[in-house]
Amino acid sequence: MIISVTSLKGGVGKSTIAQNLGVCFAHAGYKTCIVDTDTNQSTLRWSGYRDESQPPVAVFGIADGVELAKNVKHLNQDYEIVLIDGTPSLSAVTSKIILLADLLIIPIQPSGLDVWATEKFLERYQDAVEQKEQPIPARFLVNQNQATNLSREVRDILEDTDIPVLPHSLKNRVAYRESVIKGMGAFESKDEKAREEIAAVFKDIVTAIKKLNK
Repeated sequence: MIISVTSLKGGVGKSTIAQNLGVCFAHAGYKTCIVDTDTNQSTLRWSGYRDESQPPVAVFGIADGVELAKNVKHLNQDYEIVLIDGTPSLSAVTSKIILLADLLIIPIQPSGLDVWATEKFLERYQDAVEQKEQPIPARFLVNQNQATNLSREVRDILEDTDIPVLPHSLKNRVAYRESVIKGMGAFESKDEKAREEIAAVFKDIVTAIKKLNK
């Protein structure tokens, strides 16, 4: 199963979400890896801080589009879950990341700027669907949601698209930032609310995968 986490906007939490989902899948017993496609290679660096006593999450840095497709397909044979940590650009790599996905997770923050960026992303997404000549299952994940009126307005806009919004969202918590520099996921932190929150999102994604496999 290849799960791509990507959008066209930087700073929406793609790497943090990929890392946290990787940790959740690993704790659930899945053989899991993350492919870091960003030139900053922040997830690759995160893996260097991960304690060997924790469930393993292998990380591979592949920023080249040609290498990406070939290597991800090989990794998909060796790992039950392959998470692609996407890059915020309109490059050919973004199209490859979308095309490779068995499930596409699109992080979005509750702001007007994110909605505008998402409109451009959806154009790229539709191009990929036409190129693949079959549906590419996708879900929006609202990140850093503070339950404001704007958050509800953004959710209403997203629900007007053909892509469902995951039932649960992530809030702006210190636990996510602290976990990154320790090579951990929020599920492994002491913050009970953060653990419950990421577990709920993980459950939403597992439910989506089960529907795809029916």
